[in-house]
Amino acid sequence: MTDRSKRLLRLAVVAALAGSAAGCDTLSNMNPFGEKKTPLAGERRPVPQVAPNPPDTVPQPLSALPAPSAASFA
Repeated sequence: MTDRSKRLLRLAVVAALAGSAAGCDTLSNMNPFGEKKTPLAGERRPVPQVAPNPPDTVPQPLSALPAPSAASFA
């Protein structure tokens, strides 16, 4: 393959990928069977919070601790 044909092949692949990515939104709305989706019956309620709130302070790594002095080991 020549450099020009490699370049054209790369361009064709990029164009195909870009075209398929652009069509994803429009394809999801198409329904070939003409069926309408109906929402499930029942009451809608918010999901309760399961996890606790995060702490106000963030733990620091051990490398953030001050270096011990030689006097502390004596």
